[in-house]
Amino acid sequence: MQSVIGLSRFQYSVYPLFYFVLTVFAMILGANWAKQLQGAEKICLMFAWVQLLASVLSVLMQCIQIAGLDWSPIVMYMAHSPDTPMRPFANVAQPNQLALLLCFGLASIWWLAQTKRLNGYLALAFSVFLLWGLALTQSRIAWIILPVFALLAWCRAIGEYPMRRTAILLLLLVYVGFVWFLPSIADMLGFSSATIAERVGGRSERSGLLQQAWFMIKQHPWFGVGWFGFGAEQVKIAADFPSTIYAEHSHNLVLNLMAELGVPAALLIFAALLFWFYQTCVARSAAKNNQVAFVMLSLIAVGVHSMVEFPLWYAYVLLPIAVLMGMLHQIRWPDQAWVITVPRVVPAAISVTGMVVLVLVTLDYQRVVDGFKAFRQAETIAAVPEAAIARPGLTLLPDYFDYFQLMKVTPKENMSAQEIAFIERMSLRFGYVHVLNKLAEVYVLNGQPAKAQRSLQTLQRLHPIVYPNYFDYWQSLAQNDERFAVVFLQMPKRDAP
Repeated sequence: MQSVIGLSRFQYSVYPLFYFVLTVFAMILGANWAKQLQGAEKICLMFAWVQLLASVLSVLMQCIQIAGLDWSPIVMYMAHSPDTPMRPFANVAQPNQLALLLCFGLASIWWLAQTKRLNGYLALAFSVFLLWGLALTQSRIAWIILPVFALLAWCRAIGEYPMRRTAILLLLLVYVGFVWFLPSIADMLGFSSATIAERVGGRSERSGLLQQAWFMIKQHPWFGVGWFGFGAEQVKIAADFPSTIYAEHSHNLVLNLMAELGVPAALLIFAALLFWFYQTCVARSAAKNNQVAFVMLSLIAVGVHSMVEFPLWYAYVLLPIAVLMGMLHQIRWPDQAWVITVPRVVPAAISVTGMVVLVLVTLDYQRVVDGFKAFRQAETIAAVPEAAIARPGLTLLPDYFDYFQLMKVTPKENMSAQEIAFIERMSLRFGYVHVLNKLAEVYVLNGQPAKAQRSLQTLQRLHPIVYPNYFDYWQSLAQNDERFAVVFLQMPKRDAP
Protein backbone atom coordinates (compact mmCIF):
# COMPACT_ATOMS: atom_id res chain seq x y z
CA MET A 1 0.00 0.00 0.00
CA GLN A 2 2.84 2.38 0.80
CA SER A 3 4.27 1.75 -2.67
CA VAL A 4 0.91 2.62 -4.24
CA ILE A 5 0.56 5.93 -2.38
CA GLY A 6 4.21 6.84 -2.96
CA LEU A 7 5.57 6.44 0.57
CA SER A 8 7.89 3.61 -0.38
CA ARG A 9 9.58 2.49 -3.57
CA PHE A 10 8.61 -1.04 -4.60
CA GLN A 11 12.25 -2.10 -4.98
CA TYR A 12 12.70 -1.58 -1.24
CA SER A 13 9.89 -4.06 -0.59
CA VAL A 14 11.22 -6.93 -2.70
CA TYR A 15 13.74 -8.30 -0.23
CA PRO A 16 11.39 -7.85 2.76
CA LEU A 17 8.80 -9.82 0.76
CA PHE A 18 11.38 -12.58 0.23
CA TYR A 19 12.05 -12.59 3.97
CA PHE A 20 8.33 -12.67 4.72
CA VAL A 21 7.73 -15.63 2.41
CA LEU A 22 10.73 -17.50 3.82
CA THR A 23 9.52 -16.78 7.36
CA VAL A 24 6.10 -18.21 6.57
CA PHE A 25 7.68 -21.33 5.08
CA ALA A 26 9.98 -21.66 8.10
CA MET A 27 7.00 -21.47 10.46
CA ILE A 28 5.11 -24.07 8.41
CA LEU A 29 8.20 -26.28 8.50
CA GLY A 30 8.45 -25.96 12.27
CA ALA A 31 4.76 -26.76 12.72
CA ASN A 32 4.98 -29.81 10.46
CA TRP A 33 8.07 -31.12 12.24
CA ALA A 34 6.33 -30.64 15.59
CA LYS A 35 3.43 -32.84 14.42
CA GLN A 36 5.73 -35.83 14.09
CA LEU A 37 6.36 -38.26 16.93
CA GLN A 38 8.44 -36.35 19.53
CA GLY A 39 8.84 -33.71 16.84
CA ALA A 40 9.12 -30.70 19.16
CA GLU A 41 11.75 -32.46 21.27
CA LYS A 42 13.78 -33.35 18.19
CA ILE A 43 13.63 -29.75 16.94
CA CYS A 44 14.89 -28.46 20.27
CA LEU A 45 17.58 -31.14 20.37
CA MET A 46 18.83 -30.05 16.95
CA PHE A 47 18.88 -26.35 17.81
CA ALA A 48 20.36 -26.91 21.26
CA TRP A 49 23.39 -28.89 20.07
CA VAL A 50 23.98 -26.62 17.06
CA GLN A 51 23.76 -23.46 19.16
CA LEU A 52 25.94 -24.87 21.91
CA LEU A 53 28.58 -25.99 19.41
CA ALA A 54 28.51 -22.60 17.65
CA SER A 55 28.74 -20.80 20.99
CA VAL A 56 31.70 -22.83 22.27
CA LEU A 57 33.56 -22.44 18.98
CA SER A 58 32.86 -18.70 19.01
CA VAL A 59 34.28 -18.25 22.51
CA LEU A 60 37.37 -20.20 21.44
CA MET A 61 37.70 -17.79 18.51
CA GLN A 62 37.37 -14.86 20.93
CA CYS A 63 40.26 -16.28 22.94
CA ILE A 64 42.34 -16.48 19.76
CA GLN A 65 41.47 -12.85 18.99
CA ILE A 66 42.38 -11.49 22.44
CA ALA A 67 45.63 -13.45 22.24
CA GLY A 68 46.52 -11.44 19.15
CA LEU A 69 46.90 -14.53 16.98
CA ASP A 70 46.28 -14.33 13.25
CA TRP A 71 44.37 -17.45 12.28
CA SER A 72 42.72 -15.90 9.24
CA PRO A 73 40.85 -16.92 7.21
CA ILE A 74 39.59 -19.46 9.76
CA VAL A 75 39.21 -16.82 12.48
CA MET A 76 38.77 -13.13 11.77
CA TYR A 77 41.88 -11.26 12.89
CA MET A 78 41.51 -8.34 15.31
CA ALA A 79 44.45 -6.00 15.83
CA HIS A 80 45.19 -4.83 19.36
CA SER A 81 45.08 -1.09 20.04
CA PRO A 82 45.86 0.49 23.43
CA ASP A 83 43.52 3.39 22.61
CA THR A 84 40.50 1.34 21.55
CA PRO A 85 38.73 -1.12 23.87
CA MET A 86 38.63 -4.53 22.27
CA ARG A 87 35.29 -6.30 21.90
CA PRO A 88 36.09 -9.67 20.28
CA PHE A 89 33.20 -11.02 18.25
CA ALA A 90 34.62 -14.26 16.79
CA ASN A 91 33.36 -14.65 13.21
CA VAL A 92 29.94 -13.10 13.85
CA ALA A 93 31.18 -9.61 12.85
CA GLN A 94 29.37 -7.73 15.62
CA PRO A 95 29.68 -8.05 19.43
CA ASN A 96 25.95 -7.83 20.17
CA GLN A 97 25.18 -10.48 17.57
CA LEU A 98 27.67 -12.78 19.27
CA ALA A 99 26.15 -11.94 22.65
CA LEU A 100 22.77 -13.04 21.32
CA LEU A 101 24.25 -16.32 20.06
CA LEU A 102 25.84 -16.95 23.47
CA CYS A 103 22.50 -16.31 25.18
CA PHE A 104 20.99 -18.88 22.81
CA GLY A 105 23.83 -21.14 23.87
CA LEU A 106 22.98 -20.70 27.55
CA ALA A 107 19.32 -21.48 26.82
CA SER A 108 20.54 -24.60 25.01
CA ILE A 109 22.60 -25.71 28.00
CA TRP A 110 19.55 -25.25 30.23
CA TRP A 111 17.40 -27.38 27.92
CA LEU A 112 20.01 -30.11 27.54
CA ALA A 113 20.39 -30.27 31.32
CA GLN A 114 16.62 -30.29 31.82
CA THR A 115 16.22 -33.24 29.46
CA LYS A 116 19.12 -35.11 31.08
CA ARG A 117 21.24 -34.93 27.94
CA LEU A 118 24.00 -32.96 29.62
CA ASN A 119 25.63 -33.75 32.94
CA GLY A 120 25.11 -31.10 35.61
CA TYR A 121 28.82 -30.43 36.09
CA LEU A 122 29.40 -30.24 32.35
CA ALA A 123 26.46 -27.86 32.05
CA LEU A 124 28.00 -25.68 34.75
CA ALA A 125 31.41 -25.72 33.05
CA PHE A 126 29.97 -24.85 29.63
CA SER A 127 27.90 -22.07 31.20
CA VAL A 128 30.96 -20.48 32.84
CA PHE A 129 32.83 -20.69 29.54
CA LEU A 130 30.01 -18.97 27.65
CA LEU A 131 29.68 -16.32 30.38
CA TRP A 132 33.36 -15.52 29.85
CA GLY A 133 32.62 -15.01 26.17
CA LEU A 134 29.64 -12.81 27.02
CA ALA A 135 31.80 -10.66 29.26
CA LEU A 136 34.36 -10.29 26.45
CA THR A 137 31.69 -8.92 24.10
CA GLN A 138 30.99 -6.16 26.68
CA SER A 139 27.44 -6.25 25.38
CA ARG A 140 24.85 -4.52 27.53
CA ILE A 141 21.99 -6.66 26.21
CA ALA A 142 23.37 -9.49 28.37
CA TRP A 143 22.91 -7.25 31.41
CA ILE A 144 19.17 -7.57 30.82
CA ILE A 145 18.81 -11.02 29.26
CA LEU A 146 20.77 -12.94 31.90
CA PRO A 147 18.89 -11.51 34.91
CA VAL A 148 15.59 -12.31 33.17
CA PHE A 149 16.77 -15.89 32.53
CA ALA A 150 17.90 -16.15 36.14
CA LEU A 151 14.65 -14.73 37.50
CA LEU A 152 12.55 -17.21 35.54
CA ALA A 153 14.71 -20.10 36.73
CA TRP A 154 14.82 -18.80 40.32
CA CYS A 155 11.01 -18.52 40.46
CA ARG A 156 10.81 -21.98 38.91
CA ALA A 157 8.51 -20.69 36.19
CA ILE A 158 10.22 -22.67 33.45
CA GLY A 159 10.99 -26.33 32.94
CA GLU A 160 9.80 -29.57 34.42
CA TYR A 161 12.62 -29.79 36.97
CA PRO A 162 13.61 -26.83 39.18
CA MET A 163 17.15 -25.58 38.81
CA ARG A 164 19.19 -25.29 42.01
CA ARG A 165 19.10 -21.72 43.23
CA THR A 166 22.68 -21.94 44.44
CA ALA A 167 23.74 -22.72 40.86
CA ILE A 168 21.72 -19.78 39.52
CA LEU A 169 23.29 -17.41 42.04
CA LEU A 170 26.76 -18.80 41.42
CA LEU A 171 26.49 -18.29 37.65
CA LEU A 172 25.21 -14.73 38.08
CA LEU A 173 28.06 -13.91 40.45
CA VAL A 174 30.57 -15.44 38.02
CA TYR A 175 29.25 -13.25 35.21
CA VAL A 176 29.27 -10.12 37.40
CA GLY A 177 32.84 -10.93 38.39
CA PHE A 178 33.91 -11.38 34.77
CA VAL A 179 32.32 -8.05 33.80
CA TRP A 180 33.63 -6.15 36.83
CA PHE A 181 37.22 -7.38 36.65
CA LEU A 182 37.48 -7.59 32.85
CA PRO A 183 39.67 -4.43 32.54
CA SER A 184 42.17 -5.89 35.01
CA ILE A 185 42.08 -9.29 33.33
CA ALA A 186 42.54 -7.60 29.96
CA ASP A 187 45.62 -5.75 31.20
CA MET A 188 47.16 -9.01 32.33
CA LEU A 189 46.35 -10.71 29.01
CA GLY A 190 47.64 -7.83 26.89
CA PHE A 191 44.51 -6.23 25.43
CA SER A 192 42.35 -3.25 26.40
CA SER A 193 38.79 -3.29 27.69
CA ALA A 194 36.28 -0.65 28.75
CA THR A 195 35.19 -0.36 32.38
CA ILE A 196 31.57 -0.66 33.46
CA ALA A 197 31.46 3.11 33.99
CA GLU A 198 32.73 3.70 30.44
CA ARG A 199 30.15 1.30 28.99
CA VAL A 200 27.33 2.97 30.95
CA GLY A 201 28.39 6.58 30.62
CA GLY A 202 30.04 6.54 27.20
CA ARG A 203 28.77 8.14 24.04
CA SER A 204 25.34 6.79 23.06
CA GLU A 205 24.36 7.13 19.42
CA ARG A 206 21.14 5.21 20.10
CA SER A 207 19.58 8.04 22.11
CA GLY A 208 19.86 10.29 19.05
CA LEU A 209 18.34 7.60 16.82
CA LEU A 210 15.42 7.19 19.23
CA GLN A 211 14.81 10.95 19.25
CA GLN A 212 14.74 10.97 15.48
CA ALA A 213 12.40 7.97 15.34
CA TRP A 214 10.02 9.62 17.80
CA PHE A 215 10.01 12.80 15.71
CA MET A 216 9.16 10.77 12.59
CA ILE A 217 6.31 9.10 14.46
CA LYS A 218 4.88 12.47 15.49
CA GLN A 219 5.21 13.85 11.97
CA HIS A 220 3.82 10.76 10.21
CA PRO A 221 1.64 8.93 12.75
CA TRP A 222 -0.82 7.23 10.40
CA PHE A 223 1.17 5.67 7.57
CA GLY A 224 4.77 6.30 8.62
CA VAL A 225 7.63 7.50 6.46
CA GLY A 226 7.53 4.35 4.33
CA TRP A 227 9.12 0.94 4.58
CA PHE A 228 12.92 1.22 4.65
CA GLY A 229 12.42 4.96 4.93
CA PHE A 230 14.14 5.62 8.24
CA GLY A 231 17.57 6.28 6.70
CA ALA A 232 16.27 8.72 4.09
CA GLU A 233 14.13 10.56 6.62
CA GLN A 234 17.07 10.70 9.00
CA VAL A 235 19.18 12.49 6.38
CA LYS A 236 16.38 15.02 5.95
CA ILE A 237 16.09 15.89 9.64
CA ALA A 238 19.52 15.09 11.12
CA ALA A 239 20.73 18.70 11.00
CA ASP A 240 18.09 19.61 13.60
CA PHE A 241 19.15 16.94 16.12
CA PRO A 242 22.20 16.16 18.26
CA SER A 243 25.02 14.16 16.72
CA THR A 244 24.49 10.44 16.31
CA ILE A 245 25.33 8.00 13.49
CA TYR A 246 23.92 7.40 10.05
CA ALA A 247 21.66 4.37 10.20
CA GLU A 248 18.93 2.73 8.17
CA HIS A 249 17.16 1.51 11.32
CA SER A 250 16.27 3.23 14.59
CA HIS A 251 17.84 0.38 16.62
CA ASN A 252 14.51 -0.18 18.35
CA LEU A 253 12.02 -2.52 16.70
CA VAL A 254 8.91 -0.91 18.20
CA LEU A 255 9.83 2.66 17.28
CA ASN A 256 11.19 1.61 13.90
CA LEU A 257 7.95 -0.05 12.82
CA MET A 258 5.94 2.88 14.15
CA ALA A 259 8.14 5.31 12.21
CA GLU A 260 8.09 3.34 8.96
CA LEU A 261 4.62 1.75 8.97
CA GLY A 262 2.66 4.16 11.15
CA VAL A 263 1.30 3.80 14.67
CA PRO A 264 -1.92 1.86 13.87
CA ALA A 265 -0.17 -0.86 11.83
CA ALA A 266 2.69 -1.19 14.34
CA LEU A 267 0.33 -1.43 17.32
CA LEU A 268 -1.73 -4.06 15.53
CA ILE A 269 1.39 -6.12 14.79
CA PHE A 270 2.71 -5.96 18.35
CA ALA A 271 -0.69 -6.56 19.94
CA ALA A 272 -1.04 -9.74 17.86
CA LEU A 273 2.49 -10.89 18.76
CA LEU A 274 2.01 -10.23 22.47
CA PHE A 275 -1.31 -12.08 22.50
CA TRP A 276 0.31 -15.02 20.68
CA PHE A 277 3.25 -15.00 23.12
CA TYR A 278 0.92 -15.01 26.10
CA GLN A 279 -1.15 -17.86 24.72
CA THR A 280 1.83 -20.01 23.75
CA CYS A 281 4.31 -19.30 26.54
CA VAL A 282 2.51 -17.92 29.59
CA ALA A 283 -1.10 -19.13 29.80
CA ARG A 284 -1.79 -22.41 31.64
CA SER A 285 1.81 -22.54 32.91
CA ALA A 286 2.89 -23.44 29.38
CA ALA A 287 6.55 -22.76 30.16
CA LYS A 288 6.63 -25.78 32.46
CA ASN A 289 7.03 -27.73 29.23
CA ASN A 290 10.76 -27.91 28.48
CA GLN A 291 10.31 -27.30 24.75
CA VAL A 292 8.05 -24.30 25.30
CA ALA A 293 10.47 -22.86 27.85
CA PHE A 294 13.40 -23.27 25.45
CA VAL A 295 11.60 -21.26 22.77
CA MET A 296 10.44 -18.75 25.36
CA LEU A 297 14.02 -18.07 26.45
CA SER A 298 15.07 -17.64 22.82
CA LEU A 299 12.23 -15.19 22.15
CA ILE A 300 13.08 -13.19 25.26
CA ALA A 301 16.70 -12.89 24.11
CA VAL A 302 15.68 -11.76 20.62
CA GLY A 303 13.07 -9.39 22.05
CA VAL A 304 15.58 -7.67 24.34
CA HIS A 305 18.13 -7.43 21.54
CA SER A 306 15.48 -5.93 19.23
CA MET A 307 15.05 -3.01 21.62
CA VAL A 308 18.59 -1.81 20.86
CA GLU A 309 19.34 -3.24 17.41
CA PHE A 310 17.71 -5.19 14.59
CA PRO A 311 18.63 -8.91 14.87
CA LEU A 312 15.51 -10.03 13.00
CA TRP A 313 16.78 -8.22 9.90
CA TYR A 314 19.32 -11.05 9.60
CA ALA A 315 18.08 -14.30 8.06
CA TYR A 316 20.34 -16.41 10.27
CA VAL A 317 18.36 -15.12 13.28
CA LEU A 318 14.92 -14.68 11.72
CA LEU A 319 14.51 -18.09 10.09
CA PRO A 320 15.54 -20.27 13.06
CA ILE A 321 13.26 -18.19 15.29
CA ALA A 322 10.45 -18.68 12.75
CA VAL A 323 10.93 -22.47 12.85
CA LEU A 324 10.71 -22.40 16.66
CA MET A 325 7.62 -20.19 16.52
CA GLY A 326 5.95 -22.63 14.13
CA MET A 327 6.77 -25.45 16.52
CA LEU A 328 5.39 -23.49 19.45
CA HIS A 329 2.19 -22.67 17.59
CA GLN A 330 1.65 -26.35 16.82
CA ILE A 331 2.16 -27.29 20.49
CA ARG A 332 -0.44 -24.72 21.57
CA TRP A 333 -3.03 -25.46 18.89
CA PRO A 334 -2.38 -29.04 17.77
CA ASP A 335 -5.92 -29.66 16.47
CA GLN A 336 -6.56 -26.35 14.75
CA ALA A 337 -4.06 -26.53 11.92
CA TRP A 338 -5.19 -26.39 8.31
CA VAL A 339 -4.36 -29.65 6.61
CA ILE A 340 -3.82 -29.17 2.90
CA THR A 341 -3.09 -32.21 0.78
CA VAL A 342 -1.24 -31.49 -2.45
CA PRO A 343 0.39 -33.73 -5.05
CA ARG A 344 4.06 -34.42 -4.44
CA VAL A 345 4.93 -32.48 -7.55
CA VAL A 346 3.79 -29.22 -5.92
CA PRO A 347 6.39 -29.05 -3.12
CA ALA A 348 8.98 -30.30 -5.58
CA ALA A 349 8.09 -27.49 -8.00
CA ILE A 350 8.16 -24.95 -5.19
CA SER A 351 11.59 -26.19 -4.10
CA VAL A 352 13.03 -26.03 -7.60
CA THR A 353 11.55 -22.59 -8.19
CA GLY A 354 12.94 -21.40 -4.88
CA MET A 355 16.43 -22.65 -5.71
CA VAL A 356 16.32 -20.98 -9.14
CA VAL A 357 15.22 -17.69 -7.59
CA LEU A 358 17.92 -18.00 -4.95
CA VAL A 359 20.58 -18.50 -7.62
CA LEU A 360 19.34 -15.49 -9.61
CA VAL A 361 19.21 -13.29 -6.52
CA THR A 362 22.72 -14.38 -5.55
CA LEU A 363 24.06 -13.58 -9.02
CA ASP A 364 22.35 -10.19 -8.86
CA TYR A 365 23.94 -9.49 -5.50
CA GLN A 366 27.32 -10.67 -6.78
CA ARG A 367 27.18 -8.08 -9.57
CA VAL A 368 26.94 -5.38 -6.92
CA VAL A 369 29.86 -6.90 -5.02
CA ASP A 370 31.90 -6.94 -8.24
CA GLY A 371 31.08 -3.27 -8.75
CA PHE A 372 32.46 -2.33 -5.35
CA LYS A 373 35.54 -4.46 -6.03
CA ALA A 374 36.08 -2.58 -9.29
CA PHE A 375 36.17 0.75 -7.43
CA ARG A 376 38.53 -0.65 -4.81
CA GLN A 377 40.94 -2.10 -7.33
CA ALA A 378 41.07 0.88 -9.71
CA GLU A 379 43.77 3.48 -9.10
CA THR A 380 41.31 6.31 -9.78
CA ILE A 381 37.55 6.53 -10.09
CA ALA A 382 37.91 7.48 -13.74
CA ALA A 383 39.77 4.22 -14.32
CA VAL A 384 36.86 2.07 -13.17
CA PRO A 385 35.65 0.09 -16.21
CA GLU A 386 32.10 1.02 -17.15
CA ALA A 387 31.21 -2.60 -17.86
CA ALA A 388 31.85 -3.50 -14.22
CA ILE A 389 29.35 -0.97 -12.88
CA ALA A 390 26.77 -0.74 -15.68
CA ARG A 391 23.22 -1.33 -14.57
CA PRO A 392 21.84 -4.61 -15.97
CA GLY A 393 18.47 -4.76 -17.66
CA LEU A 394 16.93 -6.65 -14.73
CA THR A 395 18.06 -6.20 -11.15
CA LEU A 396 16.55 -6.08 -7.69
CA LEU A 397 19.27 -3.66 -6.57
CA PRO A 398 19.03 -0.71 -9.01
CA ASP A 399 19.90 1.83 -6.32
CA TYR A 400 23.40 0.37 -5.97
CA PHE A 401 24.07 0.75 -9.67
CA ASP A 402 22.84 4.34 -9.39
CA TYR A 403 25.31 4.72 -6.54
CA PHE A 404 28.11 3.56 -8.81
CA GLN A 405 27.17 6.30 -11.26
CA LEU A 406 27.10 8.80 -8.41
CA MET A 407 30.66 7.85 -7.54
CA LYS A 408 31.76 8.96 -10.99
CA VAL A 409 30.07 12.37 -10.73
CA THR A 410 32.46 15.29 -10.26
CA PRO A 411 30.97 18.48 -8.75
CA LYS A 412 31.10 21.33 -11.26
CA GLU A 413 29.44 24.58 -12.15
CA ASN A 414 26.28 24.89 -14.26
CA MET A 415 24.98 21.42 -13.48
CA SER A 416 21.43 20.81 -14.65
CA ALA A 417 18.51 20.60 -12.26
CA GLN A 418 18.17 16.93 -13.19
CA GLU A 419 21.80 16.21 -12.30
CA ILE A 420 21.46 17.97 -8.95
CA ALA A 421 18.18 16.18 -8.22
CA PHE A 422 19.91 12.84 -8.86
CA ILE A 423 22.62 13.62 -6.31
CA GLU A 424 19.99 14.81 -3.81
CA ARG A 425 18.02 11.59 -4.22
CA MET A 426 21.12 9.45 -3.81
CA SER A 427 22.15 11.35 -0.68
CA LEU A 428 18.85 10.30 0.91
CA ARG A 429 19.38 6.68 -0.06
CA PHE A 430 23.10 6.62 0.82
CA GLY A 431 23.77 9.15 3.55
CA TYR A 432 27.46 8.34 3.59
CA VAL A 433 29.89 11.05 4.55
CA HIS A 434 31.46 11.39 1.09
CA VAL A 435 28.03 11.59 -0.56
CA LEU A 436 26.88 14.41 1.74
CA ASN A 437 30.16 16.19 1.12
CA LYS A 438 29.77 15.85 -2.64
CA LEU A 439 26.24 17.23 -2.42
CA ALA A 440 27.48 20.24 -0.44
CA GLU A 441 30.16 20.94 -3.07
CA VAL A 442 27.55 20.72 -5.83
CA TYR A 443 25.36 23.22 -3.99
CA VAL A 444 28.25 25.67 -3.57
CA LEU A 445 29.29 25.49 -7.22
CA ASN A 446 25.72 25.96 -8.37
CA GLY A 447 24.74 28.96 -6.27
CA GLN A 448 22.90 27.33 -3.37
CA PRO A 449 25.04 28.13 -0.28
CA ALA A 450 22.19 27.72 2.24
CA LYS A 451 21.59 24.16 1.10
CA ALA A 452 25.33 23.51 1.20
CA GLN A 453 25.51 24.71 4.77
CA ARG A 454 22.66 22.41 5.82
CA SER A 455 24.27 19.45 4.05
CA LEU A 456 27.46 20.03 6.02
CA GLN A 457 25.45 20.36 9.22
CA THR A 458 23.88 17.00 8.38
CA LEU A 459 27.33 15.57 7.66
CA GLN A 460 28.56 16.63 11.09
CA ARG A 461 25.46 15.28 12.85
CA LEU A 462 25.61 11.85 11.17
CA HIS A 463 29.39 11.45 10.94
CA PRO A 464 30.87 13.31 13.94
CA ILE A 465 33.95 11.10 14.23
CA VAL A 466 35.31 11.83 10.75
CA TYR A 467 33.91 15.36 10.57
CA PRO A 468 37.23 17.05 11.57
CA ASN A 469 38.82 15.68 8.37
CA TYR A 470 36.11 17.29 6.26
CA PHE A 471 36.37 20.51 8.25
CA ASP A 472 40.05 20.71 7.30
CA TYR A 473 39.20 19.88 3.69
CA TRP A 474 36.65 22.69 3.47
CA GLN A 475 39.08 25.05 5.15
CA SER A 476 41.54 24.41 2.33
CA LEU A 477 38.78 24.96 -0.25
CA ALA A 478 37.80 28.22 1.43
CA GLN A 479 41.33 29.58 1.06
CA ASN A 480 41.08 29.40 -2.73
CA ASP A 481 37.41 30.14 -3.46
CA GLU A 482 35.22 32.81 -1.90
CA ARG A 483 32.08 30.73 -2.48
CA PHE A 484 33.45 27.97 -0.29
CA ALA A 485 34.66 30.52 2.27
CA VAL A 486 31.12 31.85 2.77
CA VAL A 487 29.85 28.37 3.58
CA PHE A 488 32.91 27.42 5.62
CA LEU A 489 32.30 30.28 8.05
CA GLN A 490 28.89 28.80 8.87
CA MET A 491 30.09 25.22 9.35
CA PRO A 492 29.96 23.58 12.79
CA LYS A 493 33.20 23.88 14.73
CA ARG A 494 35.90 21.32 14.11
CA ASP A 495 35.42 19.81 17.57
CA ALA A 496 31.63 20.06 17.55
CA PRO A 497 30.10 17.29 19.71
